[in-house]
Amino acid sequence: MAARHLRTHVTIALLAALVFVTALTAACSAQATGGALAASGTAGGSSTSGSPAASGGANDDWSRIAAALAWMQAEPPSQPVVVLLGGSAARESTISDSNWRKQIVSNGGPATLAWNMGSHNRTMAQNLAIVKELPKGAHTVVFVGINLGSFASSPKAASITLPSPAPTAQPSRQQPHQYGVKKTGILSTSQKKAMVQQWLSERYPVYKANFSRNAALLETLIKVCRSRGYKPVLFELPRNTAVIGSSLNTPTTKFRAKCAALAKQHGVPWISFVSKAKIPNPDFYDIWHLVEPGRTIWQKLLSAKTAALLKQYGYDGGS
Repeated sequence: MAARHLRTHVTIALLAALVFVTALTAACSAQATGGALAASGTAGGSSTSGSPAASGGANDDWSRIAAALAWMQAEPPSQPVVVLLGGSAARESTISDSNWRKQIVSNGGPATLAWNMGSHNRTMAQNLAIVKELPKGAHTVVFVGINLGSFASSPKAASITLPSPAPTAQPSRQQPHQYGVKKTGILSTSQKKAMVQQWLSERYPVYKANFSRNAALLETLIKVCRSRGYKPVLFELPRNTAVIGSSLNTPTTKFRAKCAALAKQHGVPWISFVSKAKIPNPDFYDIWHLVEPGRTIWQKLLSAKTAALLKQYGYDGGS
């Protein structure tokens, strides 16, 4: 009888864990899931066609991005502009825009308007829409954050409506982090491993179905950047290799090869810190999103590379 009760409790515990991970993956892992898309509507006077479904984090992301774009259009920048695009893995990869800007200067770069414009469930089409709203004529470096989720996202067209009137003061330089050691804790290693297997079973088929169209959108984004005088940089986003191991090698190799080919074809950088950063498992909330001190390690590498690129492109900055 005791053995029977033990088996029952173990079964219930396993089922509960499975339900938890399934719900968590759907709700939180933006880069892993791609997410549902709403027709329009975000807070703060901004809206997107094909933007993430309404939620607190998504609204905060988009309203801040739209405000920054509108402010730069209304107040043409005298300093170089640096933008990091991508999903929530991009959003969680830096400490703050203020801190990033200071580190660029401390690495020998000029004063810049550096913006982390990562947001929940970002699609490649939304990245393209943001690029089209960047200030014309500004010396601009565009880091196009890329990971598996970038090619699994819906390839639907997107547009952005900026707030009107435009902000008269510079918007917040602190992106709304959704994850943190004190704020959310981190998932257990077993929960993270379950997310890897769930991505393979649920998202890999979507990735394969959408890969070619998203790759085409990425190439269009590169061309649009260059036509507007911007400097695009293909940039691999963080990935928890300590937990993932070789499980995602096939899809990862595919998108990395495509990025390398596009970079070579169009003469743009293809940069990855995934191996160099050596960020340990405890510095990830799950398998995509950094928490402190992981984002400190990542931002330090990004700041040094940003400063080097700004000097390479001859962008001396403004006052």
